[in-house]
Amino acid sequence: MDELIIGIFAFVGGISRYGLDHLIPFGDYFPVATLVINVLGSFLLALVTTAWSLNERISARLTLGIGTGLIGAFTTFSSFSLEIFDLLVNHHYLLGIAYATLSLVSGVVGAGLGVFLGEKLKPTGEELK
Repeated sequence: MDELIIGIFAFVGGISRYGLDHLIPFGDYFPVATLVINVLGSFLLALVTTAWSLNERISARLTLGIGTGLIGAFTTFSSFSLEIFDLLVNHHYLLGIAYATLSLVSGVVGAGLGVFLGEKLKPTGEELK
């Protein structure tokens, strides 16, 4: 059953990534869409897992579906890696390094903000009863 839940949510995540990827312009060389998608995914995964941890009202299957399925399919390490490779092969060394650095730093910051907000939204002991 978990595989089905993950698959359904992954379909939604993949379609969402495809749609957002086509809404955000690529720019001349800089892969803006993948950067935005991965940072947003880092934020959302941290937010969901933090806010929903220890909350017995939230189904573990729902958390699995959203975290592993939807957000996992929404974000894309493979595109990120290929885009860096393409920038480097095409002699855009500074852009490749800047993209990799910006992606890593902003992804960690996004996750940090997600944890921070998730802590604020996490129900207290009284609300869990």
